[in-house]
Amino acid sequence: MSFDARKPSLLWALLTFSIPVAIILYGTVVVGVRPPVLPLLVAVAAAAIMCLKIGYKWEELQEGMLAAVGRIQLAVAILMLVGMIIASWMASGTIPAIIYWGLKLIAPEHFLISTFVLCSVASLATGTSFGTMGTIGVALLGVGAAMGYDPAWTVGAIVSGAYFGDKMSPVSDSTNITATVCEVPLFTHISSMLWTTAPAAVITIIGYGFLGSMHSGDVSSAANINTILSSLEASFSLSPLAFLPPVLMIVLAYRRLPVLPVMVICIVSALGIALYEGAEIATLAKFLTTGYKAATPSPELNKLLSRGGLMSIMVTILLLTSGMAFGGILEKARVLEVLLEAMLRGANSALSLVGATLGAAYIILLGTGSQILAVVVPGRAFAKSFKEAGIAPQVLSRTCEDSGTLGCPLIPWSVHAFYILGVLGVSAVDFLPYAFFNWVVPFLSLACAATGFGIMKSDGTSVRSLKKADNHTSA
Repeated sequence: MSFDARKPSLLWALLTFSIPVAIILYGTVVVGVRPPVLPLLVAVAAAAIMCLKIGYKWEELQEGMLAAVGRIQLAVAILMLVGMIIASWMASGTIPAIIYWGLKLIAPEHFLISTFVLCSVASLATGTSFGTMGTIGVALLGVGAAMGYDPAWTVGAIVSGAYFGDKMSPVSDSTNITATVCEVPLFTHISSMLWTTAPAAVITIIGYGFLGSMHSGDVSSAANINTILSSLEASFSLSPLAFLPPVLMIVLAYRRLPVLPVMVICIVSALGIALYEGAEIATLAKFLTTGYKAATPSPELNKLLSRGGLMSIMVTILLLTSGMAFGGILEKARVLEVLLEAMLRGANSALSLVGATLGAAYIILLGTGSQILAVVVPGRAFAKSFKEAGIAPQVLSRTCEDSGTLGCPLIPWSVHAFYILGVLGVSAVDFLPYAFFNWVVPFLSLACAATGFGIMKSDGTSVRSLKKADNHTSA
């Protein structure tokens, strides 16, 4: 059978895509299987059976799965190092120091706004949402817990800030990749994103201000904060030296050093501080493997601080592998290709093209869980359509980031959602309603396309200004 003959029909592609996704959602949301390894494996089996029905051999589907799993090798390495960073930053007093000063300096009613801003600044400086969430995010999660905040609220604010920075930073991999794929100068791409990102940030801050006003900082919460502060003072030195690892991370990341060496340096610096303060090598080795075990006077604080280590990441890696295997089957059997072709039919206006780009990115995220594919594939596939419609490429690059970059953590079986679950302990199903920034931006992207605001023609003129000129002429 020829390769073209095995290309699925649109109906079969829809079924092959939607049935496994429905299985994952049913197992994750309805049944509540956590971690959702079993629903993912059942979805892989269902997708494979449906692709075998159109003529693919098992060996071919297996090849697609292995190729997809191979793409997450760097993510797996980062995850393992993040597990060790969390444990080492606990042992060095870095995360306890951040929690301590966070509780001292941040007013409870402004905590969510502060979390969004702090994570935005850290991610802008480092260009990495993963690094921000795995370090400062862990500390802020502890601060929020001490203040009595629902972890889903806190993680929503952490995710919003981390992905704001990841999207807008000139040193972010996703930002540079998107600009390159769409053939747009980097800072032209970044300035174009301001049309949707700036108003979304304002809306996000207002939203977190409203949530913060709903938070009840009662007497018991204040007493809890005082207890935790006393326990931190009694158990850790909290010296300025504890802030050396995060400072190193920000400086080295901004200088564009490769991510893995930067993370290793952060681990080594934290271990050096821990040894200087009296920790034993054997104890630190155990922490790096199985996680830090806190022994403060506060049982609640011990629960907050006892985390990290290589073994804590193993379930996340299993989830990543299962999710990527599912996406590999859909890619190999050309299911996603057929769906994207259908979306491009008849798309020739700014609104239809932006809508198709957003939809395509989310389909790829649902099918593969890969942020990079959700940015790169629409960027390549829709470039010709945008050019034929006379719309500037920076509109395409902006739309790819508005959906692919920001949507990835919201898909419960994506690479980023599994990372967040492994590091912060909250699933996408739980934090999604509170990650305001990530889901407000796509709506603003559609609003811009519908009104013409921020939509540039290929010659550099604004669609909005052309509409005004046409209206004036007709008048």
